Amino acid sequence: MEIQDVVGHEAWGMYAALFALGYLFLVFADLGINPYTTQKLASQPELMKTHAPGLLSLKIILMFFYPIFMLGVGWILGYEGVELYFLAIICLIHAGSQLMSFFRANFRAMQRFQIDAYLSVFDRIFLLLLVPLLFYTGMSIDGFIYMRILSVGVGAILFYILLVRMYGKIKASFDKSLLKKSLKSSMPFALMTLLYSVHDKVDQVMIERIAGQLETGLYAAAYRWIDAFSMYLWIVLPIFFARFAFYIKDKKEQQGLLTFGQVIACLPIIFISVFGLFYGDKLLFLFDNSSPEELEVMQACLRILFLALLVNGSFTIFSTLLTSTGYVKFVNQVILLSILLNIGLNAYFIPQYGAIASAWTTLLSFSLANIAYVLYAGLKLKIYLPFRQFALLLLLGAGLYGLFYGLGQMFDNWLLISSIAGIIYSGLAFALKLISFEQIRSFKV
Repeated sequence: MEIQDVVGHEAWGMYAALFALGYLFLVFADLGINPYTTQKLASQPELMKTHAPGLLSLKIILMFFYPIFMLGVGWILGYEGVELYFLAIICLIHAGSQLMSFFRANFRAMQRFQIDAYLSVFDRIFLLLLVPLLFYTGMSIDGFIYMRILSVGVGAILFYILLVRMYGKIKASFDKSLLKKSLKSSMPFALMTLLYSVHDKVDQVMIERIAGQLETGLYAAAYRWIDAFSMYLWIVLPIFFARFAFYIKDKKEQQGLLTFGQVIACLPIIFISVFGLFYGDKLLFLFDNSSPEELEVMQACLRILFLALLVNGSFTIFSTLLTSTGYVKFVNQVILLSILLNIGLNAYFIPQYGAIASAWTTLLSFSLANIAYVLYAGLKLKIYLPFRQFALLLLLGAGLYGLFYGLGQMFDNWLLISSIAGIIYSGLAFALKLISFEQIRSFKV
C-alpha cells in the first residue's frame, strides 16, 4: 500500500492492469502441468523420477515463450513503449512464479505440506526485505518490478536446490511420448487455470480499458487485501487437493477431509471478513496522499470484496474436492458461466459506477459458482453435505457480527474490540465442536 501511495494511483493502476492482463493468459506459462503433477504423483508417487525431468523441460520452454506471446497480446490491445516493456517483465515474473509452483507441486504430491507452506510465502517475504532498499534509493514503479523479478528468480533457484537435495537430481530432459501423454492429461487443468485466471483478473483489465488507470488503482488497492487474505486459502486448499487425490478410492476418508477442510478454510475467513465489514478502513491507513473521495471508493470496494471472500472461503473446499476427483469439466463449465456473467455485468455497470460495480459483480459471481459446487458435489459424489456444520458456521458468523457490533457500543478502540471478539470467537468454535485439538493433532502435514 505504501508503494502505491508514493507512486500514485495512476502509476499503480497501470501496473495492476498489466499484471492482471498477464494473469489472464497465465495458462500459457503452465498448460495445467502444476495441478496435474500434484494429482498424478499424489496417487502414484513412484512416477516422480520419470515424470519430473520431462515436465521441468517443458516448464522452462514455456517460461520464455509466455512473455513473448504476451507482447503480441499487449500490442493488439493498444499498449506501446514502456507499457510493453513492463508487460514483458511482469509476464516473466508470472512465469517464474509458475516454475516455483511446479517445484511446490512435487512437494505437495509427496505429502510434504509443511515444506510447501513455508515455500508458498518465501518470495513475498524476500520481497518485503528488498522493498526498504527502494524507499532508501527512491521509490518508483519500475524499481518495484525489478525487485519482484529478483525475488522470484532467487526463489526458483532455491526451490530447485531443495527438491534435488530431498529427492535426488532432476535434470530437464525431453521425452516426446511422455510430454504428449502428460499434456493430454493436463489439458482439463489448463482450461481450469485459464478460466480461473480470467475470472480473477478480468475486472481490473476491464476497469482500466473502460474507466481509466485511476479507477483501476482504487480497485486494486482494495482487491490487494482480498489477494493477501486469500493466500491462506491457497496454502490450505492445495493440501486438501493432494489429500483428496491420495485417498481417491476411499470415500470415507474423503468425507472426513471435506468436513474438516471446510472448517479449517472457513473459520479464519469468517473472522477476517467480519473484521473487514466493520474496520476495513483501518487497512487503508498508509494512503496519506489519497483524497477523501478516493478513500471512500476504496473502502466501499473493500467491504463488498470481503463479502466475496467470505463466500469463497466458506465453500471453495467443494470445488477442490471436485477437481481432485475427476470433475474438472463441471468446475470449468461453472467458471466459464461465471466469467460470462461477470464480463456482461461489468461492461454494463462500470461506465456508470466504476470500480464499485466490479466489486458487486465479483460477489455475485463467487456466490453463484460456489452454490453450484456444493449442489453438484451433493448430487454426484457419494458424500453427504454437512448441513449441521453449515448451520453452525452460519450461527458462529452471525454471533461474531453481533460481538463486533456490541463491543463497538462499549469501547472505542478497534484493536481492543477485535482482540476480545477473536478470543470469544475462538472459544465458541471449540464449544460448538466445530473443531477440536484432537482433529488438529491427527491431521498431519
